[in-house]
Amino acid sequence: MKKVNILIIALLITGICALVLVEGYVKPEMRRREQQYLLEQRDPLTHDFSRLLEFRSRYMGDASNLANLNYNLPPGDLQMTFQIHPELLTAEITYQDSLTAMEAELFDRVLVYNTTANFVLIDNLETLVLNFERNSYTISRRAVESWYGVNLKTLQNEARWADEVQRPLSGRAYVRSFIEESFTIQPRSA
Repeated sequence: MKKVNILIIALLITGICALVLVEGYVKPEMRRREQQYLLEQRDPLTHDFSRLLEFRSRYMGDASNLANLNYNLPPGDLQMTFQIHPELLTAEITYQDSLTAMEAELFDRVLVYNTTANFVLIDNLETLVLNFERNSYTISRRAVESWYGVNLKTLQNEARWADEVQRPLSGRAYVRSFIEESFTIQPRSA
């Protein structure tokens, strides 16, 4: 009987220690890592491209796929509406939120990254129009392919994406050149 009581007490102490370890260290560490991961998804330099691959599509007319792709791009929490022009193979995204709080350099990186992702992952998308508060940015598949010098489908490989799309975004001059050479920018009327 005495051995059974000692065993019960030992198991109880072990259980309490395990509970303290899980609740005091493991769960907070998991929450911290999850928060860090979510924070990293807000910047193109640290965004996890692999989570976008599920949104590959041959057709730009799949509205829910287009929306989900763009909601999973940085910064991800912006309100936006989508309009699809299938006869022109054009998608138009209008951002409802003001981006004035976002620093200019981050905005430019997001613009390049998100545009490239849309063309890489949606095969027949030919033109993308991004409407923001002040300006409208229009870009074609041809301009993006010309910039990268490759068939955009080859950038669906995660390693190539990191090397050819993500890493160069850390250079401010690179990003500005991409925008100036590839986009048609028009002011929007209020």
